[in-house]
Amino acid sequence: MKEQIDRREFIKQSVALGVTTMAGLTSVPKVLFGGYHPAGIDISIVNGKDFFTSTVKAVEQLGGIGKFVWKKSKVGLLINSPWDKPGTYTNPDVALAILKMCLDAGAKEIYSIEGASSGYWKRSKLYQQFEKEIDAIKSNSDKTAADIPKGKLLKEAKISKVLLECDVFINIPIVKNHEGTHFTANLKNMMGACAGSTNRFFHQGSGKGGIFSYYADPDFLSQCIADVNLLRKPELCVVDATEFVTTNGPGGPGEIKQAHKVVAGTNPVSVDAYCATLLGLNPGDVSMIRFASEHGLGEIDMKKLNLKEV
Repeated sequence: MKEQIDRREFIKQSVALGVTTMAGLTSVPKVLFGGYHPAGIDISIVNGKDFFTSTVKAVEQLGGIGKFVWKKSKVGLLINSPWDKPGTYTNPDVALAILKMCLDAGAKEIYSIEGASSGYWKRSKLYQQFEKEIDAIKSNSDKTAADIPKGKLLKEAKISKVLLECDVFINIPIVKNHEGTHFTANLKNMMGACAGSTNRFFHQGSGKGGIFSYYADPDFLSQCIADVNLLRKPELCVVDATEFVTTNGPGGPGEIKQAHKVVAGTNPVSVDAYCATLLGLNPGDVSMIRFASEHGLGEIDMKKLNLKEV
């Protein structure tokens, strides 16, 4: 599997290099794999009650969607959509803004990796306005086995083929409380791309608590989450921090915090580190964030990150 992924990455980089040297073509983004961007901003934060507009502004502060999505690219969106209680799912206005920007940038195919339902999209007041765009979203539930040689506990995962094969992966979680890990956003949202058998191993693979306990070994769960994030880093992370549960997550109902923020960045670990503070948590005390940082996946020291909040 490693050989397949390496070949895919090589092809993408080679194609990008070839296109950028052709006269008159400027649609290929300067950012393909996350990290550096011309704006010099690590984390973009926008406040406001118009969540669609806030999402657009958050991405614009990073240099605009054109830095991530180019014409005829294949985009995979991982949206936290299955829950239905207030503050437990990504606000569909946030996801709609990303969808619209990707289409405007010329994306050829857009996939919902976890298969957001029509009921999810209909929660948005903008549903009728963007019904045509929503209908254009594709879904593919096929999973494939992927080796994780650097994983400490998770050495293989069954995970979405779309996530591994798409040109651009955009993670669109909600920040919220979680019974097992105390916190969830980008890193844990990757479980939405995994097969049920892989997720059961996350929860029960240590053997503690037996088959009836999902949260008997939170450190085992957290390490597996950090390990699976070695497979693919998002090119863009956009987190819904508009309204979220601070207790009884992930499914709620729970106490609600209305922060009215949309948070964007190119590094899931760094963005999660900031989002943890919205729940009053020290990023270093959140095991999966710390474990992902130990993998070298991102910086969690806020003093070393450039934040822009408007």
